[in-house]
Amino acid sequence: MREMTNDTRIALEKIQPIAYELNIDVRADGSFLYCDGQPIGIGCNSTYATINEFLGYAFLRMCQREYRFEEGMAEAKELQEAIKRYWISKAALEKIRKAGEVE
Repeated sequence: MREMTNDTRIALEKIQPIAYELNIDVRADGSFLYCDGQPIGIGCNSTYATINEFLGYAFLRMCQREYRFEEGMAEAKELQEAIKRYWISKAALEKIRKAGEVE
């Protein structure tokens, strides 16, 4: 597993208090941000970009759980697709691990 960059370390310091309050399990390594186990690619991200990836995940999660967002999010497919752009499926993650890029 690649070491976490300094940018990622700083991002996690900012993210973790928010994640705690939203009951989102968050961690990272040198390649991925993991939000509730969902790997999100952050290989060369800045602190800003990593925080944005977390905020996108948190927003979609809140939309799924909060009644006030349900109707509007059904219509916002483009937004959902944009937020999920760097999310890695379990199958893709396995292929990446087998290729030896991450552990």
